[in-house]
Amino acid sequence: MLFVVMAVLLAGWFWQQKSDQRPVLAIAEPVPAGSVITAKDLKIIEVSGVKGAIPSADSDTVIGGTAAVGLVDGQILTRDMVTADPLPGPGERVVGLQLEATRAPAGLAPGDVVVVIAVPPEGDPSTPGNLDNSTVLAPAQRSPRLQRSRGRGLA
Repeated sequence: MLFVVMAVLLAGWFWQQKSDQRPVLAIAEPVPAGSVITAKDLKIIEVSGVKGAIPSADSDTVIGGTAAVGLVDGQILTRDMVTADPLPGPGERVVGLQLEATRAPAGLAPGDVVVVIAVPPEGDPSTPGNLDNSTVLAPAQRSPRLQRSRGRGLA
């Protein structure tokens, strides 16, 4: 008797979970950050309990938008993952730099203004004074996004 009651309760719980699902937009193919999202990049899946998921009926607000972050297959879309603004903006360029932790300024945060200079490679016999007349590669640029690269530095 207890087994029957438990089976009925479990079946009811599964039915309720299924009935709470709603169709939302997800990624069908990887989309790099800054790329325009097309209809073939999207698929519709049914989920429950995902706050901020974009309903499938709102696909027209996503198609033609720009991926604000890199999107992977199966990822459920939220509004902050899509922007109407092109990335990078007009007159801007994105350049990736991978720096060892000892070569990155402490406390560097997104939006900080940086000057990119050429420095001698590790093991070079140059002295710190050589940096006084270093080659400036990019004067006064904003750092848009920083991420740790496997714990070894900033990228």
